[in-house]
Amino acid sequence: MSTAEAITGGIMGERVRTHDWAATPLGPTETWPQSLRTALSIMLSSAFPTYLAWGPELTSFYNDAYIPIMGDKPSGLGRPFPEVWSEVWDTIGPITHRAMQGEASYFEDLPLTLMRHGHPEATWFSFSYSPIGDETGGVGGVLCTVHETTERVRAEAALRESENKLAAILEQLPVGVGLVDPQGNIVLSNQILQQYALDRIPSRDPMQSEGWRGYTPDGQRLSPSDYPSARALRGETVVPGIDFLATLPDGQEIWTRVSAAPFRNTAQEGLGAVFVVQVVEREKRTEQALRESRARLQAAIDLVGLSPYTWDPATGVLDWDAQLKAMWGLEPDAHVDHEVWLSGIHPEDRAQVDAALAHCVDPTGDGLYALEYRVIGIGDGIERWVSTQGRTTFEHGRPVAFMGAVLDITTRKRAEAALRESEERFRQFAENSSSTLWIMDFETMNLEYLSPAFEPIWGETVESTLGDPSRWSRFVHPDDRERARGALERVRLGDISTEEFRIIRQDGVVRWIRNTFFPIRDAQGRIRRAGGVAQDITRHDGRFVYVVDADEASRQDLTRGLRDAGYDVRAFPSGKAFLEAAPALAAGCVVLDIRQPEAGELTIPRELKARRLGLPVIVLGDPKGDVTFGVRVMKAGVVDFLPVPYAPDGLLAALASAAADISQADERDQESNQARGRIAEMPAREREVLEGLLAGQTNKQIGRAIGLSPRTVETHRAHVMQRLGARTVPELVRVAALAGVQARPPVSRDAGAGEP
Repeated sequence: MSTAEAITGGIMGERVRTHDWAATPLGPTETWPQSLRTALSIMLSSAFPTYLAWGPELTSFYNDAYIPIMGDKPSGLGRPFPEVWSEVWDTIGPITHRAMQGEASYFEDLPLTLMRHGHPEATWFSFSYSPIGDETGGVGGVLCTVHETTERVRAEAALRESENKLAAILEQLPVGVGLVDPQGNIVLSNQILQQYALDRIPSRDPMQSEGWRGYTPDGQRLSPSDYPSARALRGETVVPGIDFLATLPDGQEIWTRVSAAPFRNTAQEGLGAVFVVQVVEREKRTEQALRESRARLQAAIDLVGLSPYTWDPATGVLDWDAQLKAMWGLEPDAHVDHEVWLSGIHPEDRAQVDAALAHCVDPTGDGLYALEYRVIGIGDGIERWVSTQGRTTFEHGRPVAFMGAVLDITTRKRAEAALRESEERFRQFAENSSSTLWIMDFETMNLEYLSPAFEPIWGETVESTLGDPSRWSRFVHPDDRERARGALERVRLGDISTEEFRIIRQDGVVRWIRNTFFPIRDAQGRIRRAGGVAQDITRHDGRFVYVVDADEASRQDLTRGLRDAGYDVRAFPSGKAFLEAAPALAAGCVVLDIRQPEAGELTIPRELKARRLGLPVIVLGDPKGDVTFGVRVMKAGVVDFLPVPYAPDGLLAALASAAADISQADERDQESNQARGRIAEMPAREREVLEGLLAGQTNKQIGRAIGLSPRTVETHRAHVMQRLGARTVPELVRVAALAGVQARPPVSRDAGAGEP
């Protein structure tokens, strides 16, 4: 039998037999020394992960048990040891060198960063490097016996972290708390318990039992075997507890009440116990004090709220506590498995849960499972929100275990929804309000927020004004600045103040503002910001006239005549100059002389109409005998056309008519703004009822659509009518139309019911 045929040992044995050893420094197997053959046979037959490096080049061999350690690396058989594990050779190279010098080594939980799955991976190994002698009496190679301890090291780190967290929690409790192992040793305690100087529970220590004398409710002395911690180690739960007269190390005697309960960290460990020591010196706890203690304990449980659980990916078996079962609307003793878990998930969230589950059991992924979703109680039908996180454990590329924790976040989600609704109502109110809402940071004096109404009143963009601490004060009229600053200073002191002052826009227009200043406090009650509501109280009575005339002499004559007639006039030399300023102009009338080409002919009325700027235009022009000229001018959107030459009284009459239209439009705008503001302040339910009324629906139809009783709909309907100042439905429809609210059929909440 050839040397190769004599080699056995599973997968790697077959690979060794078929490998082209003639191409390696070791040469054909027939030339191998007996020491190599013996070491190789021992290694291939071992059930323990083993690696053999032979010869000066450290040619590599390993057995079947070592294959998982290689991960996704190319086969290392026949390759030099330093080449196979190049990423950690700085660490294991010196160890190998010492072994080749005849020095054996052993390492436990040695950290190594491997590249065996395409990315750096933190791992830990316990291993020994043993020199293998050859026929010359020297060292022929190194035998490496390896055990990967990565999972254990990580688990121990997680356990230490868990114990540290538990210890931190225990320190916050107002009672003495201790954890006891199956032998009665106190393995963890908080500072309150440590003042009793206990190393073991009194029932397991005769010396300690004399300092802890327990009594039944009728005053009989208890045997140490009936002490709470002793009973807990037998599997009993002792709550609310037993009264003890305890002797402290300084000899002081105090009454305490001791409770205990059994627990296991894992199914394999023996039964341990947790016990709680409370001082009941005054009247040994009245019934009221007991109720308060239970309430505090329940509050602590509710505050933490986490429910740990496990899942077996292979069998679907789940391990849930009573609190987690309650989230699914189940009784504490209810059976749970994979199907029960899935059946409680909200249908709309099932897809994202399935995706997260598929991700966490994918061996190519990170095994993490983290998401928030809704559940519908199986037994109670209640919708709840849960947040869950966990991680899958893999072995040989298969998911074998999962550990996670769940937290009921229903209250948080409802608060978030309420906050979103509140913010949306504020946004709608701000966007539909004709007044400017603003917020200023007192520390930087920067404006942090300006509502959309700012731009048409101030004639500036919101973006150019926010973040500039000097811009606000530059707007205010010099004679009014001290008064405005005084209002802000009063707000710093907590006052609410209302002031009226003037602002001067960049285009020179002066407007009167009524501003209500108020303080905004932070969570600690400190005034950090100021807020305000600024209302434009400038009277727009149509007295503004904007003259557009490219002929300077004509423009000056026209401007002078209109000012003599009592109008506030601003002149522009071209249509382009006027259109650039138009968005920031106050309500008024445009007098456009189109005889010069620079006036842009009829571009101004067409542009004002396209931009929806409500500035009526009166055109002055020479029709030159064209009887259709005036018709074309009027079709462009002007309110009047005066052929040149015109009578001054005719122009003043046209302006008076336009001013009346402006006044009426201003009144309509104010009514429209008020209606939009009131509708924006409506709660969501009232808005839904309003939409139903606008759609012509009855109370019963509205209630069926939005899931309310007709009586409740009637209550909301009354609130809607009162809020909008409407006495009849037709009047309600008119007010809603002013606010731009159109009727649309509500979507029934029952839609889709009965679908799977």
